[in-house]
Amino acid sequence: MLKYKAEMVGKVYLEIGRFFASTHLCFHTLKPLPKMDLSVREFDCPHCKERHDRDINAAKNLKNEGLRVLALGTSVIAPEGYVRPKQYGRKSTTVAAVVVERRSPHSTRFG
Repeated sequence: MLKYKAEMVGKVYLEIGRFFASTHLCFHTLKPLPKMDLSVREFDCPHCKERHDRDINAAKNLKNEGLRVLALGTSVIAPEGYVRPKQYGRKSTTVAAVVVERRSPHSTRFG
């Protein structure tokens, strides 16, 4: 319903991946936060030393991620299931990941 209403008034509707860690990053420093119980509504960031409201912090992270995706025209984060190991002809004990990107919905290229 949000998509329909946004398009009706000429706004951009953009979905951020459901696994984006919006509540697990400080929006000032973009550094990871320690695990918190869902009952914690405000927290003191160990990185920037500021007190943040959990929902406002998450909302700012989502807004910034949306702006980043719009600016790049694509998501840099590999969606689940679209990562494959590199293959160089020899086996390794470690697996390196390569992002397998789909075409961006914002791409202006045709073909």
